[in-house]
Amino acid sequence: MKKALELSQITISNLRSIQKESFPLSHFTALIGYNNAGKTNILMGIRWLLSHFALDISYFDDPEKPVEVEGLFKGISKSILDRLEPEKRDALWPYLKDESLRVKKIQRIPGELKENLELLVYIDRPGQKEKGRWERPNFVFLETFEQLFPEPLTIWDYKGNQAVAKLLHEILKPLERRISYEFKDVIERFGDLLSSSSDLRAQELKIFDQDVNKKLNPLFPSIKVELDIPPPSLETFLQAASLKVIDEDDGFERDLKNMGAGSQRAIQMALVRYLAEIKKNHHNHFISRKLLLVDSPELFLHPQAVELVRVSLKKLSNEGFQVVFATHSAQMVTSEDVSTSLLIRKNRNRGTFMRKRMEDAVHQVIQGAPSQLQMLFSLSNSNELLFADYVLLTEGKTEWRLLPALFEKMTGQSFALIKCALVRQGGVSNTRKSMQVLSAMDMPVRAIVDLDYAFNHAVYDGFLEKNDPDLETCMNLFKELAFREKIRLVHGIPVTKNSRVPAAQAFVMMAAMREAKGALQNIHYKLQKKGIWIWTQGAIEEHLGLEGKNEQVWNRFIEGLKRDRLKKLPDYQGIRALCDWIIEGSMVNW
Repeated sequence: MKKALELSQITISNLRSIQKESFPLSHFTALIGYNNAGKTNILMGIRWLLSHFALDISYFDDPEKPVEVEGLFKGISKSILDRLEPEKRDALWPYLKDESLRVKKIQRIPGELKENLELLVYIDRPGQKEKGRWERPNFVFLETFEQLFPEPLTIWDYKGNQAVAKLLHEILKPLERRISYEFKDVIERFGDLLSSSSDLRAQELKIFDQDVNKKLNPLFPSIKVELDIPPPSLETFLQAASLKVIDEDDGFERDLKNMGAGSQRAIQMALVRYLAEIKKNHHNHFISRKLLLVDSPELFLHPQAVELVRVSLKKLSNEGFQVVFATHSAQMVTSEDVSTSLLIRKNRNRGTFMRKRMEDAVHQVIQGAPSQLQMLFSLSNSNELLFADYVLLTEGKTEWRLLPALFEKMTGQSFALIKCALVRQGGVSNTRKSMQVLSAMDMPVRAIVDLDYAFNHAVYDGFLEKNDPDLETCMNLFKELAFREKIRLVHGIPVTKNSRVPAAQAFVMMAAMREAKGALQNIHYKLQKKGIWIWTQGAIEEHLGLEGKNEQVWNRFIEGLKRDRLKKLPDYQGIRALCDWIIEGSMVNW
């Protein structure tokens, strides 16, 4: 697939809460984090790199150090270069490496004039002793770079209609192109009336020049002035466009900036949806990639509206825009985009930082491409983990359905309160890889598994030794059960096929034997140290006294919890210990 132009990575230093951190970007990137984590600061860093304004002292984490933002821009292919004018192509060529360009912007002191800001470009020296260096490019390079990556379209100033004006300007570009020649003729005629060098200059302006110079001559005889009024451009007119808001009930007309924040955001997002519609099937004939930066697009919107906005932003990311947005809503991130979303966090020591993307963590841990896809699918369908600081993996649906209510009743806390995501795995065989991927993302993780995991997977996964004496004790008990109950064993472990007793039931039967108690408790402790809680009675149903695995049984259990039947659980102390273990996991210092 042909790669499009894009800002693939941004490195920000000393900008508000960001001490120094790099953030990989895709064509559609969600920045996910709690309030005050620094998501907006990342958007601001991107905007500042590609815009023309200086930063005041409030943007400096340390006023004694410069703010620096470096961008890695990719996809500057030969086909794009061939469409540039020769002078512009020649200005870019020395700085390109593998169709990529590194650009850095520096502001050394707060409040510095924007004209004094440094924009540098990195030039590599392949095959030479001299290392690459940052240098100031010429004007033609700056002009070409701005053509490729124009100033971003930003939507986070919802108090006011600046974002609306920007969106209208983007939407009205076809009109701008269509009427530009007609408008140019009108403006040229109008310009003749304003220009100080025109024979058609307006008489009122001539009189102004004469009268002012009469007043100036006694004060400074050697100079004179002429009033110069540049004619307006079509872009100036369109940028000044605004929307009138009319109440259909009373016909009252209001200025957009006087509307409530919710109304303003709804109108902004309606324009985003309209922009996505008019860009549909639009092939970008221009050599550029504009970034669309949005802070909390879901703000003030009801759930159905949030989904409509998400779809519109996704469409725009495929129609010439690179979309980066900050969000608190799981609804803004579907399983398709979970793997490239950025988990933004902040602490006292590091400031704002990001956890490794799921996509990168999976590639780091798992070598085989099909296995990578399977793991991505398994974890990506649990997008709530992106909004957590701690993940609890579960094997079965019973845990997934009952543990939240059970935990809250037992502790008075919820999983949300301890920032824990309960994630149901695609299969228990994924436990080790899931834990490795989440650990690679710097995400504290623990897992809850059935007893059969200890015998079928724990040794292979490296959590138990191959010749573990407690496993051997239990295997001997399986032999005794097999002889007595006609249970079929394969490699000493119960299986369901061609057996009178299902494998799951065989594990329950073994766990109920008095001789197994000590060995199973030892196995439990060994796995607990590895972050794995194993059901020593076989499965959760035995510990809760459930007589099935269906919605009817689960609903009946939850109703029993509401009637304070907690202490009637067959293994109350074990469940209490589990809840304490879950809370302990949330207190890991990440």
